[in-house]
Amino acid sequence: MPTDTGPDLVETLVRACARHSHRTAVVHDGLRYRYADLDRLSGRIAAGLVEHGAGPGETVGLLAGRGWWRCAAVLGIWRAGAAVNPLDPALPVERLNRIVRASATRLVLRDPAVPEPPVEAEQVPVPEVLGSGPAVARTGPLAYVVATSGSTGTPKCVAVPPAVLADLAAWHHGRWAFPGPPTTTHAASVGFDVGFQELVTTWTAGAELVVLDDEQRRDPFLLAGCLDEHRIARTFLPVTALHALAVALPVTGRRPGALREVVTAGERLVVNEEVRAMFAGLDATLVNQYGPSETHVVTEYRLPAGDPGRWPVHPALGGAVASAELLRVADDGRLRPFAEGEEAELVVAGRPLALGYLGDDELTRHRFRELPHRDGGTRRCYTTGDLVRRQDGLLHYVGRLDDQVKVRGFRVEPGEVEAVLGRVPGVRRAAVVGAGRAGSVTLHGYVVLSPGAGGQIDAARLRDACAAELPDYMVPVRFWHVPELPLTASGKVARRELAGSGTLLG
Repeated sequence: MPTDTGPDLVETLVRACARHSHRTAVVHDGLRYRYADLDRLSGRIAAGLVEHGAGPGETVGLLAGRGWWRCAAVLGIWRAGAAVNPLDPALPVERLNRIVRASATRLVLRDPAVPEPPVEAEQVPVPEVLGSGPAVARTGPLAYVVATSGSTGTPKCVAVPPAVLADLAAWHHGRWAFPGPPTTTHAASVGFDVGFQELVTTWTAGAELVVLDDEQRRDPFLLAGCLDEHRIARTFLPVTALHALAVALPVTGRRPGALREVVTAGERLVVNEEVRAMFAGLDATLVNQYGPSETHVVTEYRLPAGDPGRWPVHPALGGAVASAELLRVADDGRLRPFAEGEEAELVVAGRPLALGYLGDDELTRHRFRELPHRDGGTRRCYTTGDLVRRQDGLLHYVGRLDDQVKVRGFRVEPGEVEAVLGRVPGVRRAAVVGAGRAGSVTLHGYVVLSPGAGGQIDAARLRDACAAELPDYMVPVRFWHVPELPLTASGKVARRELAGSGTLLG
């Protein structure tokens, strides 16, 4: 894997703590923590991690929900030169252990409020890791590891270098066109890479990061109140949360007058009438971002100010973010930019690329390749699997070239869910299909049962089997019994033919 660390993210953050020492860095649970507090606590965490042998090239698990301890621990892990492996306490233990094993994580820092699960690594509550030695600040080769769904039934661990976050923070600073630093919400799901974007783009600007708990971020009425009460200037929301907020705002009577940017990503943006009405009453910009876990954000489109009634239902993906190169493979096998009207798989090159998949060199070589460019050079690039079209100078999303789907902003490989269902006694074959409705996607499971197993298998049993190994967004909402799985001429499952077929299992 390449080892170029790019811009020194850690030094940038430490300098920001010193420059803005008396400003508020984090607001959580009614308390305000200054940048001086963030600097002091993260420094002690870093010193303690060094004493535990953690350093550059290591991944440190962080088992915690959003909050002050977690914020300080993220920066502390980075200052030790290690990578953050975000572990969601809500995940099943089996899932946590698969992520720990795949990422070779040997040490897990745990929020003291989180019960200790049987994870296959040394666990230390964050307050007990505090060191007494001098604070350190060194940037390692990795910033974070994020687990994504794997088609083989095991999660993949994407290893992302700090240059990706450093470039993204600088990009946001250059695009912020409003007075004052952007007070920003910290509401992304634990394990979602947007959470790191929230932290670095806020802290490098010396702004306030307002932590929302799960109830506040999931309840659009509470979210509306938080945006208003804390005078939030920027918020990152998945599409489903944006839709819910647009419905709730008129009911609450709240008008978050300080809001200037709403950034959405994770799945295809759908602009409905509620969203149009919401932005007609706000002095805020809606920003559509795109990027797989292997690159973080690589495109951005800022919907035009003026009349939201004229916004398209499916806005463009836009143009390149920071140093990203948005390319296609031409007929001669060389990379080149998209010409107007061209439609092809999007290939991303440039500094935003991840280093690869931890512990899986073969998959890394397959997805991250050195390809010749028409300029005579070569590019290390990532093939996204997304079909896009260039129209009016912007890239537009067309569809997927494989079976992968997005659920609540998370990438899901149906094969991983199918592997779990296939291990249920009495299930002979299984297929999982994404069903879209009103701009959101849910999963439906289809099973072929072994002879005589019909009375033993019901939806509850299948759902429990999935919930024991998978995060909740990967658990199908409905299950169907089918006599056989339809196949295409090439022998693959004909997923489109499955939709709504068979007998619904109760």
